[in-house]
Amino acid sequence: MTGNAWWTLIGLIALLSIILHHNLLFLMSLLLALVGGMSLLWKRACLVGVSYRRRFSNTRLFYGEETDLYIEIVNAKPLPLAWLRAEDEFPGAVELLTGKLHYSHRPNRRLLTNLLSLRWYERVTRHYRLRGSHRGAWEFGPVEITSGDIFGFSVQRETLPERQTLLVYPKIVPLTALGLPARHPFGDFKTPRRVMEDPLRLMGAREYVPGDSFRHIHWKATARRQQLQTKVFEPSATRPLAIFMNINTYDRVYEGLDQELQEYAITTAASIARWGWDEGLQIGLYVNSVTQPGGQRIRIRPGSHPDQLIWILEALSRVVMYGRWPIEAILQAEAMNLRYGTTIVVVTPVVNQYLRHTLADLRQREHGVTLITLGQAELDPPLPGIRHYHIGGHEEWHELASLALA
Repeated sequence: MTGNAWWTLIGLIALLSIILHHNLLFLMSLLLALVGGMSLLWKRACLVGVSYRRRFSNTRLFYGEETDLYIEIVNAKPLPLAWLRAEDEFPGAVELLTGKLHYSHRPNRRLLTNLLSLRWYERVTRHYRLRGSHRGAWEFGPVEITSGDIFGFSVQRETLPERQTLLVYPKIVPLTALGLPARHPFGDFKTPRRVMEDPLRLMGAREYVPGDSFRHIHWKATARRQQLQTKVFEPSATRPLAIFMNINTYDRVYEGLDQELQEYAITTAASIARWGWDEGLQIGLYVNSVTQPGGQRIRIRPGSHPDQLIWILEALSRVVMYGRWPIEAILQAEAMNLRYGTTIVVVTPVVNQYLRHTLADLRQREHGVTLITLGQAELDPPLPGIRHYHIGGHEEWHELASLALA
């Protein structure tokens, strides 16, 4: 019954009691008015002072890792709530180990429903357990809270913009599980120069000879000796490792995408980055796509910062599934900024003539180049001086996924 109909009924009963001089009917109208007043008070004040908080014990998970989720609901007012329903939107890809998720009208979304009663100034905390069983940046929220009077005559709803993101890193497996050799998987590439010079480690100066880079001219030593001098750097024992990943699974974007091959490529890139980090290499990542939120292209230069591996894994977790640029264009643009002798590893489900020409050009620039293909992509005929691995397609990915879960 609506509020207007309720007060109309009370008015009719009161009028009838006056006409008939019936005390019992008049008393009934007073009681109904009291009930209506309480219902109106509950409707207006039931959601005042009600807060909903979602708290994770860890907002960044490795694949298969579990975390605790705490839902805290507070009624910070002297009016108790006979009932309160909170419907929290969950991503469908997150596995809830304790509790039950209900269907939502939104695609790939689920609802976590909590129905409870709250006394005045009461705080209720619910505990759940989650597992990161799918790579990605998963958004929780918003949450809709609903309450009303004790009689069920009126209902009040409110949507709270309580949003949080749970980051699940890609699967990381040993390189041998990908079919790559355990020792020197990317070869020991020879270059005409005996050592690589580290520009951050200045050793001294020497006389300039034709062919030296003008960027390395030592101007202070030149002014002191009145003769052009060139900086001399200490040799670096480590070679940077730059990983280039093609997120597209077909030569043309409008052909669609193969999500399994994408996950295979992402896992491969993450595993190579982890291997390089464990080997003490300077690692970097370049992808022909962007991350969300922000829309920035994934471009992490090789480095040895303590958080370098975490930055790479976070970028792979947030990568958008459609590539905006051809991978060969990214290679051509970024190769100009790579240090001499950088080892380049290209992970791609697609190989075309443009990529072949780009790889050959990189090899001529004295970069060590390794091509890792998956799916239907093959390097036929092979390119001289380029190491190539084909790690399979859907069947190999299913076996790898089962291995990772085990």
